[in-house]
Amino acid sequence: MEIIRKPSFFRKKTSRLLKPVQDGRRSGSVLLEFILAFPIILIISLAIIEFGFFALLQQTVTAATIEGSREAAQVGATTTSIGNLIQQYVAINSLYLDVAQQPAAPGAGDVLVVIQEGGILPAQTQTIGNSDILCTPVGPPPTPTEVKVTICLNLTDTNGTFPLPNLLSSFGFTLSGKQLEISAMTGLE
Repeated sequence: MEIIRKPSFFRKKTSRLLKPVQDGRRSGSVLLEFILAFPIILIISLAIIEFGFFALLQQTVTAATIEGSREAAQVGATTTSIGNLIQQYVAINSLYLDVAQQPAAPGAGDVLVVIQEGGILPAQTQTIGNSDILCTPVGPPPTPTEVKVTICLNLTDTNGTFPLPNLLSSFGFTLSGKQLEISAMTGLE
């Protein structure tokens, strides 16, 4: 009788390292690791979302401010035409910010637009929107050949939902009471 042996690569090899743990200790440590890591992952995810909304808001308001200052520099521009143009630019990214018409009144709209014309010293100032929003344009005042447009808005309302959601408030980081203020200056035509 002849014994035929199979080559060694056909044999089933087992390793002690690859065997599943039968007593359930590993599943408990996975759950513990998840419980410890989840709050950090949640905070980072919410911060990324909130920063994305903030970047969109800032870019939109910056474009609206620049175009508003260009409109204000045109001969014959009115505060109504400036307000309408700013409203159009803010609406491009589906931001439901209301730029109420002039003159500024308490509770009218979601933003305050300050238009400073440097043709007359001191600069003539006109406002559009919500006069409840505190806004003091920073930077140099416009020269007699320039016009400066500043848009100010609160980052959250009293509910913490508009125009930016206050996603991190439950973790101690809040946007309540914070403002966005952007100015643009253009030479008169």
